[in-house]
Amino acid sequence: MQDKLQELLDRLDANLEDFRKTWESSDKAKLIDGSREITAIKDAHYYLTESHGFEPEEIDYLLLFENPLQVVADKWLERTEDLSDFSFALDEVFDKRDALRDYERKEKPSVLEQLRKAPGPTPEPREKSAPAKEAR
Repeated sequence: MQDKLQELLDRLDANLEDFRKTWESSDKAKLIDGSREITAIKDAHYYLTESHGFEPEEIDYLLLFENPLQVVADKWLERTEDLSDFSFALDEVFDKRDALRDYERKEKPSVLEQLRKAPGPTPEPREKSAPAKEAR
């Protein structure tokens, strides 16, 4: 089993190296557009080579494929394409409000500060006029 496991790990490494070569020759826009797929491939490689404890039949099955990394990454990508779980992340953002302490906030400038930064002459403050007496 150790020989087959090593064969699988070597193939996964070679698959990742082939992907890296393709990515290195790609333009920036293609890389940005393919970032989800790239992440799925890298996550699959990490999980398979660092975390997963393989059963003998799993090794045999994955060795049937020229690119077992692609097979697993595609399945992982299918699972992550469902954005319905996104609502759970938003619930945490809104309920816990811990982002207020963990992320830089954009301060809303005062009206006076906005006027100072506005192009053109800054209006002079006006004196308050005395209230007009009501005519009887």
